[in-house]
Amino acid sequence: MSETELSWIQRAADAAIAHAHRDGIKKIVCASGVSPSGPIHLGNLREVMTAHFVAEEIKSRGLSAVHLHSWDDYDRLRKVPAGLDPALAEHVGKPLATIPDPYGERDSYASHFIAEFSDALARLGVHMHEVRQSENYPRGAYNPAIRAAMDRRGEIFDILAGFQTEGLHDRPVEERRAEYYPFKPYCQTCGKDFTTVTGYDGTTVSYTCRFGHSGEMTLADDAKISGKLVWKVDWPMRWVHEGVDFEPAGEDHHAPSSSYASGKVLVRKIFGGTAPYSFAYSFVGLAGGSSKMSSSVGGAAIPATALDVLEPAILRWLYLRRTPSQTFTIDLSPRAVQRLYDEWDSLTGKVAAGTAGPAEVAAYGRATQTTSAGTLPVTPVRLPFGTLASVYDVTTGQREQLLRVLRDVAPDQRIESLDVLRPRLDRAARWVAAELPPESRTQVRAAPDDVALAALDEAQRASVQLLLNGLDDDWSL
Repeated sequence: MSETELSWIQRAADAAIAHAHRDGIKKIVCASGVSPSGPIHLGNLREVMTAHFVAEEIKSRGLSAVHLHSWDDYDRLRKVPAGLDPALAEHVGKPLATIPDPYGERDSYASHFIAEFSDALARLGVHMHEVRQSENYPRGAYNPAIRAAMDRRGEIFDILAGFQTEGLHDRPVEERRAEYYPFKPYCQTCGKDFTTVTGYDGTTVSYTCRFGHSGEMTLADDAKISGKLVWKVDWPMRWVHEGVDFEPAGEDHHAPSSSYASGKVLVRKIFGGTAPYSFAYSFVGLAGGSSKMSSSVGGAAIPATALDVLEPAILRWLYLRRTPSQTFTIDLSPRAVQRLYDEWDSLTGKVAAGTAGPAEVAAYGRATQTTSAGTLPVTPVRLPFGTLASVYDVTTGQREQLLRVLRDVAPDQRIESLDVLRPRLDRAARWVAAELPPESRTQVRAAPDDVALAALDEAQRASVQLLLNGLDDDWSL
């Protein structure tokens, strides 16, 4: 197989392995990271799935690999996301992990959105080694690296300044350089990061706060701290701390003057390491879903919204069949969902019949199986999604009638239980409940409509009686 015939997953795995072996590392680290600043969207899922697929490919070759995921829950709240209580604005500037859960369900704002996203990842068969920065930073895990950055703050400023567009600042560079510190304290009084470092003596940081507070904290080994490195310094520091060999990033991080470009210099000159292999991934959007599609965040482009309609293996397939540089939209409109299920059934049929090509077999395998979670749930008897949705609506989800009608629809399948139609049947039921407007739904009355019955003429009454007589003998379609 030539280099051009390799999938993007195989090429990324080759590069990650080469990076690790160059440094004599036995366990290959594929990293991802998400800041739980609000609902975690399908675009964030692309970063996680990309690292997951590459780690899975490395493991399939008999090598040791880990998918390391950082929850950047020690990041500050920058603004209140749309749809959340505006009163959360009082917490702007605080770490996400210290803000109350706006829904009152978890121990923090960060934990709520982490749990929501983690539930979707579990359904997708994604297992990761998870690190919460709200635990690592405060317990002093990075203190030696923070001191190294503070000791060489002038060099860091110069490196970062070299990636900035000239003319953006109205103050002289010498003045800005003298005031620059790569560490941002969280005020120990108000908990916010509206702080200015006023001094550093090699171990202790002193600061003032916009709200009139001031304080000091030591950066000695294992000392508990309140603060973190600024993002463009934090990222390369963690590459070294965690031994990262591969980490994808959004397009904004791969621009010529972005954090990856400056990070490649900082990691070498300040932290003595090497930047991991990386590439940019593009936007993933959502179309066709109603505001009722997700119970957690109305209509938001989060994984749970897609998983309400799509089997987990199909959602995995959408991410792996395109190169990460390709932008795509997951369309949940009726025709698009039916078409997607038809495409998936066609692939499944070809794999089962042995007529699929090597790339198709590999894609199907990656979509339906993982080394850590095993085989994902797939529907044993694959009836068209539109058929399932229509029958579910007509029968209003009544189990006996569902089974009776679906047996008639596919007599050759010998459907003995609704279980052989799951999880697809459950997705169709969810789609009907969320997408069909009330006026389009089949409604079964609890009692006769006496007014309508009284208005029937003799021919209509005879027709109804004919139907009733026939139903005694035959309930088939």
